[in-house]
Amino acid sequence: MNSEFDQDTYPGRPRILFIGFPESSHTHSWIDLLADGAFNVRLFGLPSAEPPAGWQVKTYLTKADNGRSDNATRRTVFPPPESSAVGLAMAARSALNRGAVNGVPIMRRIAESCIGLTEILAKGDHAATIEGALAAVIREWKPDIIHTLGFDSASYFYLRARKEFKLEAIGRWVAQARGGPDLALQRYSPTYRPLIEEVLANCDHFIADNEPNYSYALSVGLTQEKISSPGMGVVSGAGGMDVEAMRGMWSLPPSKRERVIVWPKAYELYTSKAMPVFEAILNVWDRIQPCRIEMLWMVQSDVQIWYEKLFPPHIKAHCPSFGRLSREETLQRVASARVMIAPSLSDGIPNTMMEAMALGAAPLVSPLDTITPVVKHQENVFFARNLYPDELGEALVRLMSDDDLVDRMAENNLVRIQELADRRAVKKRALVYYDEIARQACRISQRSEI
Repeated sequence: MNSEFDQDTYPGRPRILFIGFPESSHTHSWIDLLADGAFNVRLFGLPSAEPPAGWQVKTYLTKADNGRSDNATRRTVFPPPESSAVGLAMAARSALNRGAVNGVPIMRRIAESCIGLTEILAKGDHAATIEGALAAVIREWKPDIIHTLGFDSASYFYLRARKEFKLEAIGRWVAQARGGPDLALQRYSPTYRPLIEEVLANCDHFIADNEPNYSYALSVGLTQEKISSPGMGVVSGAGGMDVEAMRGMWSLPPSKRERVIVWPKAYELYTSKAMPVFEAILNVWDRIQPCRIEMLWMVQSDVQIWYEKLFPPHIKAHCPSFGRLSREETLQRVASARVMIAPSLSDGIPNTMMEAMALGAAPLVSPLDTITPVVKHQENVFFARNLYPDELGEALVRLMSDDDLVDRMAENNLVRIQELADRRAVKKRALVYYDEIARQACRISQRSEI
C-alpha cells in the first residue's frame, strides 16, 4: 500500500469521504469547494469510470479497466485482483438492487447466479463485494463525514453497505439529492420510494438543489434539523459556478452574436425527450433563418438514427451533431450562441440554464415546478414544454427574431445569476457547513466513549 495515499494532508482536521461518480464534473466541482478548507478529503468512486488524471483528490477506484492503481492519489479497492469476472457479478448485483430484472424471471435467475461468483472469486484479504470494499475503507479511515453525491446511485449504495456491515456509528451522513429525477420522479416508483424514505430516515443531514425537494422530504418524515442544523439551503449539485470567470468569456450581447442555437443535451432520457425538439426545428426552419443549430452530446444510436432520417441534407448542413464534448468546449459554444435550448420533463435547477444565463445566451427551458420559482418567463428565460413541438417552435421563432428580448434577458441575468449560483458564496457556506458537522461528529464520538 502506498503510504503517501494513507497520510492525511491535514493531521487532526476533519476527514470527509465522498461517494459518487468519479468522472462527473459535478463531483469534481462540489468537492473542489473544499480545496482551501484544510479538510482531509477522499472520494470513493462508483464503478462507472476513473477520474481525470489531473484531478488530484485521493480516490478509491472500483473499476479496473486500465489496470490496478496504488499511488499517491489513486487506489483500486475493487474488484479483487485477477478476478475480472467479478465485474459481471457486480453488474448483476446492481441490476438486482435496482429492480432492473424483476419482471424477467430468467434474467433474475442469471443475475442471482452471477452474484455467487463474488464469493468464489474473492482473493485473500480483498473484499468480495463493492459494498464490502466501501465498508473496509470506512472502518480503516474512520471519516468524520460521509457525503453521498446523489440518491441514485450513491445514497442507495451506501445505505446497503451501512446496513450490511453495521457502519452506523462511523461518521455523520450527508445525503444530497442532485436535481433531475432523484426525488422528483423516483418517488413515484414502487421500487425507489421505500429507498428514498429509508435514506431520509437514516441520514443525519440533507441537501437539495431546489425547494420542492426539501418540501417533499419534510412531507415524508425528514426532520427539520437535518436541513437546518447546519443548513446549506438551496444549492446546485455542482456547488455554483465562477460567475466572474464566465462573464469574462463573452462581450457581445446575444443580438450581435452569430445566429447560433446550442442544444447541449441532444439525447433522450425519461426526464427529457429529443423527438419533439427535432419536430419543432423542422417545423419552423424557414422562419428562423439564417441560423446554425449545434446539437451536442448526440451519443445515443436511436437519436442519431432519427436525426439522419428526419433531417434533409439542406437542413442537416446547418445542424451539425457532436458526440461527447468537454465542459470547457460546451461552455465556449454557449458563450458564442444567441440561444441555448434545454427543454425537459423533470429537473432540478438545471446547470445548463444557469450556465447560459452566466454566458449571455437566451435560455429556452421548460416551466417545471423546480424552475419557475427562481426565474421568470421573458425576463430571465423563455418557457416551452418539452412534449409540445408547437410551443418549442414558436419559442425558437421569438428568440431568433426579437433582439430586444434576448438582450434584455442577458442584462437581467447578469444580476440574477449572481444571486442564484455565485460559487464564492456557496464556498463560504460549505466551509462553515462541514466544520459544524465535523464538530457534531466529534461531540457524538466523545459521548459514546464515556
